[in-house]
Amino acid sequence: MKLPELLKRDYVQSIIMIVAVILVVLLFWYGLSLVFGTENPLLAVASESMEPVLYKGDLILIEGVENMSTIHTATKDAEVPGDIIVYRRFDGELIVHRAVDTRTNLDGTHSFQTWGDNNKFPDGGWVEESEVVGRYLDFKIPWFGNIPLAFADFTNKVLLVVLCAALLLLVEFYPLLRKRLQHSEPVEPSEPEERLY
Repeated sequence: MKLPELLKRDYVQSIIMIVAVILVVLLFWYGLSLVFGTENPLLAVASESMEPVLYKGDLILIEGVENMSTIHTATKDAEVPGDIIVYRRFDGELIVHRAVDTRTNLDGTHSFQTWGDNNKFPDGGWVEESEVVGRYLDFKIPWFGNIPLAFADFTNKVLLVVLCAALLLLVEFYPLLRKRLQHSEPVEPSEPEERLY
């Protein structure tokens, strides 16, 4: 079979489309990562700890921070509140909290005290600059973060893959099945004409 004939087949066009969509998503993500200087340029807020500034389910934009001394620290009630930073906790979870205090370590690096605006007390311990993923850029899309949060659970990820596969099969094979059924339907013989005598 020649390439032009192969490219005309529905399933080949679908595979090309799926690969193209995946490439566009990856290019978009890595492009954002490059532009904003962080591995996580978009992040879903996973808790209520930063309300009323950020709500659970908000999708927020993050920028990388090259010079940690540029992170402004202050409480939420200050005239100019401190920057909201994203840091990776010891268990790998990303936390979005406000930087309320800073200290310079003996080796010249910075550590930050953080506090969720909706929490009664500051977070325990200090966040080292190596744990800082980025700074919130005051841009959010409400509710859109609920999509990745819904699929954070392994069961939901499997369910998403199964649903996508079923949808793909339905979209691809329904027209083929329909065409095959139309060709295989027996042709009903026509009624003989009645003769009037």
